Amino acid sequence: MLEMTEMIKTGDLVLDRQNKRVKLHVYDRQHISELDQMLRQQAVETDASKVIVYAKKEDVEAWQALGYRHEGTIEGFFHGENAHMLSFYMTEERATSVAPQLAEEFLALSLSKAGSSITKELPPGYSMREATEADADELARLYALVFATYPTPMDDPAYIRETMKEGTRYFVVEEQGKIACAASAEVSTRFGSAEMTDCATHPDHAGKGLLQPLFLELEQRMEDQGIYYLYTLTRAQSAGMNVTAAKMGYQYRGRLINNCTIFSGFEDMNIWVKPLRPTKN
Repeated sequence: MLEMTEMIKTGDLVLDRQNKRVKLHVYDRQHISELDQMLRQQAVETDASKVIVYAKKEDVEAWQALGYRHEGTIEGFFHGENAHMLSFYMTEERATSVAPQLAEEFLALSLSKAGSSITKELPPGYSMREATEADADELARLYALVFATYPTPMDDPAYIRETMKEGTRYFVVEEQGKIACAASAEVSTRFGSAEMTDCATHPDHAGKGLLQPLFLELEQRMEDQGIYYLYTLTRAQSAGMNVTAAKMGYQYRGRLINNCTIFSGFEDMNIWVKPLRPTKN
């Protein structure tokens, strides 16, 4: 088998120990069989139970022949070209959704809200701005309050500052100088896409319609930056963000089973996409 360094470039392989998964973004399609063996080996060595490949359309059947499941599509992920999300499970437990019927009920509810009117303006007394590194401590406290567990260490100010330096843009809604709501766009300039993520509303400000104006601002900033392919991953067994995504014009494109640790442990994540330009494949 070829050495790993011969098959993939640095950064294309992600060993995500916190979420017990191995991810591969870019690869040489001439070596899919060898890559599969390498990915499984990496999963064993890092105690990962899920392998995820961001595949091009022409490679889907080859990966499926090796036992990978097609779980969804992130439209436009690669500068307008679709990423097909293919997953291989190392254990049957990781492959099995704990509440599939509930996820389907929330999806149906969300899709019924598509096209609903959205809140474009903040309520009186609230204001919006882009966050800076000086906000990292307050942001970390907000995320620690809202999320018992999270796929990334958002309760660590140092981590938030590092993501800002790497290109993630955070926007916040404030009331009386304190952060009431936050969200971010995790920008991949390499791939020309961005994940709309890290949405959190302080419990004292829930139900005020703060997130929708925040999302609209983030989307506009992404378009201004030349990032035209947006997506968000939402907890399948929770209605809130799925309904918001549908209202905001995002399209459902699949479900990643037991994708990451959030709230109660491993949870299914729905894929919602919003390309601002045409996509292919």
